[in-house]
Amino acid sequence: MKLFIKQAILSPLYFFVPILVAGIRTTEYSAISQHASEITLTSNSTAITIFNTGEILTGLSCILLSVGLIIMNKRKNLISAVLFIIFGISMISNGLYPMGNPMHGFYGIGLSVMILPFVSCYEFKGSIINKRYFPITIGVGLVIFIYFWSMLVGLDPADYRGLTQRIASLVIFGWIAYTSYELIKTLTNKS
Repeated sequence: MKLFIKQAILSPLYFFVPILVAGIRTTEYSAISQHASEITLTSNSTAITIFNTGEILTGLSCILLSVGLIIMNKRKNLISAVLFIIFGISMISNGLYPMGNPMHGFYGIGLSVMILPFVSCYEFKGSIINKRYFPITIGVGLVIFIYFWSMLVGLDPADYRGLTQRIASLVIFGWIAYTSYELIKTLTNKS
């Protein structure tokens, strides 16, 4: 159980390292102005494979974290665990289908990540010892919501949408790693 939760501490690396490597290998790609998934629209098959592998690993990491949550507290964290599974499935789908295909992101189910921080605040109340977790998590939830909202209404600047996506992704996957860290710390303190 601890290993399932602990491995998610590396989720930012699972996500960012393949994107960085694939982006460097692709001359017709700009990390500042293009979304990461636009790597799948290039002609560089090696970069596409590297990118897809990272997306699949990131999704599997989220699913393993959710399995650890279910084992840890059975029903107490069930909604958070289900939302982590849904987000994990969307990430795996990003790795299996190129951008533009409706299955890329599995028809947008990854948007469930917008409510995940708020649900975890409710479900982890009493579980996580560090009280700083809750204001940090609320802040993360607001950043995620504002990012997706700005994309949907066209406020995300076109020339910097790759940069804004990286910042939002850093917040999302940094928070997942932080949540994993706090859960492991809580489990260690209980033992």
